[in-house]
Amino acid sequence: MNIITRARSGVLFALFAALLLCGCGKSASQATLFYTTDTHGRLNSTVDSIGIDRIAAVKKDTPDSILVDAGDYLQGNPSVNLTQGKDAVRLMKMAGYYAAALGNHEFDFGQEALRARIEEAEAKPDPLYILSANVLNADGSPFTRPSVVRSEGGLKIGFFGLTTGETAVQTHPRNIQGVVFADVLQAAARMAETLRSLSCDVVVALAHVGTEGTANVKSTDIAAKVSGIDVVIDGHSHVVLQEIMPNGTLVVSSGAHAKALGKLVLTRQGPPGSALEKSNTLLLRADFVNVEPDHAVAEALLLIKKEQDVLLARVVGTTPVDLEAERVIIRTRETNFGNLCSDALRHMTGADVAIINGGGIRHSIAKGNISKGDIIAAIPFADAVQTKEVSGAQLLEILEHGFRGLPGEYGGFPQISGLRVTVDTTKPAGKRIVSAALSNGKHIAPHQKYTLAVSDFLATGGDGYPVLDKLPIVRQFLSPDTALEMYLKDLGPKAFDSIGAGRITIRRGQKLSLLPDRLLISVYQSAQAA
Repeated sequence: MNIITRARSGVLFALFAALLLCGCGKSASQATLFYTTDTHGRLNSTVDSIGIDRIAAVKKDTPDSILVDAGDYLQGNPSVNLTQGKDAVRLMKMAGYYAAALGNHEFDFGQEALRARIEEAEAKPDPLYILSANVLNADGSPFTRPSVVRSEGGLKIGFFGLTTGETAVQTHPRNIQGVVFADVLQAAARMAETLRSLSCDVVVALAHVGTEGTANVKSTDIAAKVSGIDVVIDGHSHVVLQEIMPNGTLVVSSGAHAKALGKLVLTRQGPPGSALEKSNTLLLRADFVNVEPDHAVAEALLLIKKEQDVLLARVVGTTPVDLEAERVIIRTRETNFGNLCSDALRHMTGADVAIINGGGIRHSIAKGNISKGDIIAAIPFADAVQTKEVSGAQLLEILEHGFRGLPGEYGGFPQISGLRVTVDTTKPAGKRIVSAALSNGKHIAPHQKYTLAVSDFLATGGDGYPVLDKLPIVRQFLSPDTALEMYLKDLGPKAFDSIGAGRITIRRGQKLSLLPDRLLISVYQSAQAA
């Protein structure tokens, strides 16, 4: 996981708040916000993850506390994927979650499933409100509840949700058909004004927007440009963050996969209108060693585990090496796991070449036996695999798109099978490929036709991939996780024979002697200019 920590004055900030709290009298009002970000269904306690049963215990033992989430909790782990997030909602409600932002991956099981989860979440008693102020239906009505207000510890706190516009290219197009992602900044300004008009002492944005990537608006932009917001709890980028804007707005994030729990203490020392003090702390897995898990939540986790163990424990293959899918690696370079998965697509379809996006592989697998659960955790998206016929020139355009984000990480980074590509990152985006050939050494010919296998996410323009959505489907197959399981069964140990590095060479300005391919690329670029 890519971890970026920005705590410019975190220690002094917390110390200053603590000193102020020592002098609080009876007029002080105080509430504690516990928050998680990008849990992706990590509900069980592991060597890294806290466990929702321990989070529940800490929340319930803290007076005047509220537990919230900044999005991406319904999808990402076998324990929630198998029920399309139903178990995640059930356990979050039991743990005492009050509000959660609508994340981009909440759409991954389709709108029908998502609307069912929202209805289940808001069911009484103890509703969980799933919020987004900028996700709208086609008629302009809210897709889900925009905001909610709760009084705790003498403070009236207004929460509103925001969802990244990147959702439009990060989930399957069918999942967002008829859904509009309105401007994040405008929605934030509108909600801040509305909640202030309701006399809220505190306004909190649950912003599944992120701090990096390809988004035009970042959470720090919201905090800096929109007045009336006290705290932005941010998700989407999987980073640990604490930053105070010049206007006093605090931006925080607890990273991903429930490896940390944010604790934000809000204090007002006098009557309404008095200054609000904010003290933020990050509680790590080690801080929960002596916490007794909440009994009811722990029992529910055990029941779910028993129901799923038989299916998930089934061994489907054995890997002689660790299979690499660390986020920052698989989104910036070739990995052996990316090679294996793209090989599986090509094997199932019989295509000439295959591409799987780095963002479609979410979990590494350690050397040894591979279980059904390992595969589902690694490839959690239930997309079909499709083949399309592309020309050599179109294939180059597709590959150029995949390498455009280098050296930064990009979910659309192409993990490839059947190809050998050399890329020069000193060249401008769209003109970076200096060598492209099939794995048998034959150069990609601009007018030659090739069969390309991709997930239907990419086939319909996911991750912004060009050309593909305009091309007819040749054939449709089962999902990428099924393709990998079938590949391991069909080839056994031979599946791992050729997954080592060598398919993608990334160079940074070295002199290249690749005249035939340079001529090919020149033809391709001339066609583009025309």
